[in-house]
Amino acid sequence: MTRHNISLALKCGLLLTLIVLTNQGVAERLRVMLSDQRLLSLVIFSLVWLVSLAAALAAAFQPRLFVRLLWAIPLASSSAAAYGYYLVQGSEFYIFDMLNFWAARHEMQRASEFYSDAVWSALSVFVLGIVAIAMPPAIGPWRMRMTRYWSPWLPMLPVLLIAGVVIARDGKGSQGMPMQFAPLSLVAVAAYKINTGVYEERHAVSMTAGPPLARAVVLVVDESIRSDFVSLKPGNTITPELATLRDRLIDFSPAVSSGNCSHLSNALLRFMVDRRNLVRSVHTSPTVWQYAKKAGFRTVFIDAQPRSHFDAVNGKLQNYMTPAEAMLIDRFYKFDGTLPLHAVDDELVRIALEEMSGGDPVFIYANKNGAHFPYSDGSPEGLPSDHAAGADTRGFTAELQSYAKAVRWSTDRPISRLIRDTDGSDATIIYTSDHGQNFSPGRLTHCTTSGNVDPQEAIVPLMVVSGNAKLQDRFRDVADRYRGHASHFAIAPTLLELMGYKPSEIATRYEGSLLGSLAWKPQFVSDDIFGLFSTRPAWHEADSSLQAQYDSLDDLLSELADTSPAICDDSASCEAAILH
Repeated sequence: MTRHNISLALKCGLLLTLIVLTNQGVAERLRVMLSDQRLLSLVIFSLVWLVSLAAALAAAFQPRLFVRLLWAIPLASSSAAAYGYYLVQGSEFYIFDMLNFWAARHEMQRASEFYSDAVWSALSVFVLGIVAIAMPPAIGPWRMRMTRYWSPWLPMLPVLLIAGVVIARDGKGSQGMPMQFAPLSLVAVAAYKINTGVYEERHAVSMTAGPPLARAVVLVVDESIRSDFVSLKPGNTITPELATLRDRLIDFSPAVSSGNCSHLSNALLRFMVDRRNLVRSVHTSPTVWQYAKKAGFRTVFIDAQPRSHFDAVNGKLQNYMTPAEAMLIDRFYKFDGTLPLHAVDDELVRIALEEMSGGDPVFIYANKNGAHFPYSDGSPEGLPSDHAAGADTRGFTAELQSYAKAVRWSTDRPISRLIRDTDGSDATIIYTSDHGQNFSPGRLTHCTTSGNVDPQEAIVPLMVVSGNAKLQDRFRDVADRYRGHASHFAIAPTLLELMGYKPSEIATRYEGSLLGSLAWKPQFVSDDIFGLFSTRPAWHEADSSLQAQYDSLDDLLSELADTSPAICDDSASCEAAILH
């Protein structure tokens, strides 16, 4: 065998390896179309694949190195992204995943740390793609002359074809498509939709506010806290301080978040969305800041979610907040990265207490850092050294123990301090989390899309603290009567009534409230809340009584108590740890 033949065989082998390795969903997609007798879909799918294979060969066998490199980089990047996501989630990503990635791009560093194994594997695929496409064609002179007639723009054709299918199918249709081209198409379609969408203007507040029911109204939105890790049971080792305050807490837990992603839930909460007309109200409903200012409240936003260097330098907002919305906030607190991650929630509580102490009507929206992955960043000492191998003798993973410790440090302590130190009978605090967590192996913890959404991603705590005895009675009555029916969608009408708006007017725009009734079956949304592709978002039912996937959470609590030192024994040691 000649040297040219060996090189040609090597190049073809690398290309075949790249295609087979990164296109795991093709056989399943074909099986579904055949079993459903979707012949037209099968023809279109096969045509796209044939064109894509021809385009990949055209890119790899271009005679000029510059042209091969021009295509090697995007095709290898597309292959690597698809492969890395498959390792994390066990499925392909869709257009809505692209939208989620863009909205949460400030979390890229933390996500890469948490999924580091998948990142390294994806980088290996990237290198494979670069080598397979860019290496010399190693074909004879007459075949080389034929390749001169191959257009260097031919690989654009499958990108356009897949994009056309996705647009025609309202964001769907990319499943099983060639991963050398499909992610490029999804990026192009997402960018087009984001930049060309036409939306209605946000409405002004038309309701009239009377005397508020609380002078200080505080909404605390934690990060990545699952309901079954926040216990009010005396003696538990994850949230023992909250358990000592259980008489002051009106507990609506377990509840269901409005979305399974940070940016979705926070946007739906701030935009005061009506669940019955979600997409339109996302765009047109007055924001919580507009309602607060119309009711005479000073507005405060505390953002303790960390920012990447890009966000810090360029002043980017997150969770779909716009400059126009930010201008409605009287005091906007964000941290510049000088504080360690495990200390930002303590600073958030300090600021909230200070803002509440002014004596004037104030509305505070506080985004906590909470237990965001990587979980080991959530507490000052990280993982115990004896669990570095990844799992303990009882089968609880080190990751799960690290998560529990993060909840203990970043949620139990700060929220307990906020409750204990809030002064006066004229403050009401609503505490919840943006989403839950799914700890199933081989799955994303949250933010999954389409048919892969697990209800555990939306099971969250929801508690209320009020110094007003009448409000306490009303909250407790609803919590007792509608156990298991609470959701984020009840928070908007609750805030409005606390700010002084009339229940009769609120009822014309919202159904249910933490102060009234919770008759609906809890649901949450994923994917497209802005109507970029469809006016019908993806709704998912969630049984809020669903508990942990483990045999007994009490076993985990005992394990943590037996094997891990206490995070802090008193206020002095906690403060010392924060300063350290």
